[in-house]
Amino acid sequence: KEEEEMSVYIYGAFGGRFDQEMASIQALYKWQTHFHNKIFLYNDETCAFILAQSIRNEIRLPFYGDDHDNHNEQDVDDKGKDKGLVHGEGPTCGLIPIGCKCDFVQTTGLKWNLHGDVPLEFGGLVSTSNHASEECITVICSEPLIFTAEISTRRI
Repeated sequence: KEEEEMSVYIYGAFGGRFDQEMASIQALYKWQTHFHNKIFLYNDETCAFILAQSIRNEIRLPFYGDDHDNHNEQDVDDKGKDKGLVHGEGPTCGLIPIGCKCDFVQTTGLKWNLHGDVPLEFGGLVSTSNHASEECITVICSEPLIFTAEISTRRI
């Protein structure tokens, strides 16, 4: 019988003690093969998951590009609740090498794309506080990377 692929979403994975957050990251690495890189860690502010090595990873974030937050009274219902807000991932995101150096990283769809000429590693370059500039981000990497994205509220 063929094993069914399933995605696992773990809420509350961040925001506690740092050692507990690292245990959540370690679980991504431990179970990545079993769940085919479909384990996602979340809290109210961020999400994280592993990007597989040696393939073209595609990430679609609902929020990308410039943040235009125009607010007017027509956006509020009769109870004062904002009618035009949605929640989702992006645009701020990062690529973090954990466990080993990632010699090759090539991206598209980011404000500051990587071109495969500088490795990502602790003590060297770590791509944090980047921004999605397109709806689809692509990442090709020589080693698994952690992809992080902020959880945002944006006006529709």
